[in-house]
Amino acid sequence: MKWEEVCQAFPDQWVLIEAIQANTNDESERILEEVAPLKKFSNSPEAMKAYQELHRENPSRELYVLHTSRKNPNIIEKKWVGVRR
Repeated sequence: MKWEEVCQAFPDQWVLIEAIQANTNDESERILEEVAPLKKFSNSPEAMKAYQELHRENPSRELYVLHTSRKNPNIIEKKWVGVRR
């Protein structure tokens, strides 16, 4: 699905989505071309809890929690600098 389709299918909801096809532009913005909505939520704490559980199980999946009131996802990549424990 496109982000616009997710917004139409789940108006004014928090959604947990997985990026199926995505790329990064020159301004370090992540462009989500194709996404799969995994679950909808009425509040962000529930959505983040589900995100954490899925991410813990499979950290290689590209998951996001977004509210469908956003016209565009506007995801900016930040480079990790440091040591992970």
